[in-house]
Amino acid sequence: MTLYKKNQYRVETTRFANWDYRSGGWYFVTICTKDKKCSLGSMVGGKIGLSLAGVIIDREISSIAQHNSNVSVDSAVVMPNHVHVIIVIDGLHQYSPESKSVDHRPGASLATIVGGYKSATTRICRLEGIPDFQWQPRFHDRILGSNAAVEAVRQYIRQNPENWQEDPDNPKSITLKRSSPEPP
Repeated sequence: MTLYKKNQYRVETTRFANWDYRSGGWYFVTICTKDKKCSLGSMVGGKIGLSLAGVIIDREISSIAQHNSNVSVDSAVVMPNHVHVIIVIDGLHQYSPESKSVDHRPGASLATIVGGYKSATTRICRLEGIPDFQWQPRFHDRILGSNAAVEAVRQYIRQNPENWQEDPDNPKSITLKRSSPEPP
């Protein structure tokens, strides 16, 4: 964190300074619920049982592509307190050889896409009688720069439910790690 104006702190961005997040690319995005509260469901035998909020969140993942003409969703999983999704923005990116000669007008930025999804799902949850549902203000993303990276993230997404016990976002695994004795 950096000290900002009037003794307030500002969280540094994790985004690449020279990357246009409206341009084409494959993005691995993680969105967490407020305070990582397990409001999207619970794990039973390595499978997630979605709550009403979780069902809404899962259903609305497909709407991401419906609201953005150059966007698709490759893979996704809804966990008890977070969502993993690979968002694909079609088109050239700023390092594409053709980008200097081709007139391309990028669409919405990754932040706009994720913000729209978070806003819409929160609104729908409230309309469905879940007034206290909230997301964390920010989200985490990683640009996937190779086929190997895309396949590794797809596998991570597929295996995420069965690895919930060791997941750093699982409140129970955090408690277990804190209460377990240190190894000799």
